Amino acid sequence: MTETLLAFLESIEADADTIEQGTRYYLAEHTNDLPHGDMHAAILASAVDAGRAEDYLRLLEHQSDVLEQGALAVLSAAWEEPGQAELVRNALLDAKAKLPVIEAGILAIVVMYGLYLHTTGGKKREKRVVERSANGRFKETTEIEYYSATSPLTAITGLFRRPPLPQDHDEQ
Repeated sequence: MTETLLAFLESIEADADTIEQGTRYYLAEHTNDLPHGDMHAAILASAVDAGRAEDYLRLLEHQSDVLEQGALAVLSAAWEEPGQAELVRNALLDAKAKLPVIEAGILAIVVMYGLYLHTTGGKKREKRVVERSANGRFKETTEIEYYSATSPLTAITGLFRRPPLPQDHDEQ
């Protein structure tokens, strides 16, 4: 049986700092060390309302419980993606071993960028079905289910547009 994120977090006795720094380490690996300034720019460019995005960044920066919940949402989504659990595990172990002091504003951007990635590309399930329609042609239907954030994080993820779902289309 595969270890769950919950079991792993409990086994390493992860505290809020470990979770937040682990998220930073995971996203650094996942984004090839994208600078936080570029993350910030991507967040603002992709947000439905850049002003609200800035407000939510300040919320994450000043409310540690919301920051931790955001980090957990990012790690949870990543853990479920094929091949990502080991990256998350290693990031958390690195964070547990060496907790550097990082400015809260940078952590807020990192967590919000992780939520942005999660919202725009964090698929929980994708199902494709090919059928023959009444006219004898093939038809492919795609159903995508995305992970969702909860509590105050819902408002943050609501700032970003999800990619449009592929339309059903007939094979030519």
